[in-house]
Amino acid sequence: MTSTTAHERPRRRAALAAAGLLAAGALAAGCGAADGDSTAGKRLTLATEIAADAAPAEPFTNALGWTITLSKAHLSVGPLYYFEGAPFTARRGAPGRGGAPSLLDRLARWAVPEAHAHPGHYQAGEARGQMTQPTSVDLLEGATPLADADAVSGVVRSARFTFGAPPAGPFAAELDGHVVALEGRAEKGDVARVFRARALLADVVSGATGEPAVEGCVFEEVYLDGPGVVTLVVKPAVWLDQVDFEDVAGSDDGAPADLEPESQARRGFARGLKKGTAYALSFAPGAPQEKEKER
Repeated sequence: MTSTTAHERPRRRAALAAAGLLAAGALAAGCGAADGDSTAGKRLTLATEIAADAAPAEPFTNALGWTITLSKAHLSVGPLYYFEGAPFTARRGAPGRGGAPSLLDRLARWAVPEAHAHPGHYQAGEARGQMTQPTSVDLLEGATPLADADAVSGVVRSARFTFGAPPAGPFAAELDGHVVALEGRAEKGDVARVFRARALLADVVSGATGEPAVEGCVFEEVYLDGPGVVTLVVKPAVWLDQVDFEDVAGSDDGAPADLEPESQARRGFARGLKKGTAYALSFAPGAPQEKEKER
């Protein structure tokens, strides 16, 4: 893990303080709303859940033609913040699941790499809500409840996702200090690799903010005005989209091999974790128990 220099520490603390003040300021505004105003600054409590974007055992194919099936997907989740500002828009869509990408798709991904958010591209605007309790989840278990979020009424368009460090919650011991831990099998033609991909805090720190956060994630535009459930969908296919498993050592006994430090596979994985397209949020109105009945 890389160390933080003395002159970087104040900048990082300031970034954290600014995020907290931004969210707290908007939430405090709810206290000042007139009693007769049922919409402006109305304080809300929203249920929150997290899920992967597809069935746990469903394979997907990345940009380099590897078909991947995950057997483990643990994630350390930190605070989530919701904002009025429009999300950062990537130059291309996120990879999906299904057949191998065409040659044209692969060339486009190489020639026009996905853009990353930085302060010149993304303006968060007014804060609308925050879920501040860190935990850890198994993405292969389906939808998992997180702590409730404090929010205020208003339009939401974007979010900030943060990795929890150090890990907390039910999978903290298995994460063993990592913020993400994946295991699975990748196949391409006659070649198969059983792999383990793990990331530490240093791997997910943003160069723009100095924090383990992904800015400008899409929050499907909605006007918050009552109870409901915020769903964070995480897309492991984006994390692994640019990983070439040719670099991963073969295994005779079936044990997973780690992505080697400084390898193309390891660098591709670290870049994928920082992509805003890997995290998408939406809101469904109604009480959480009503949503459960619909499933």
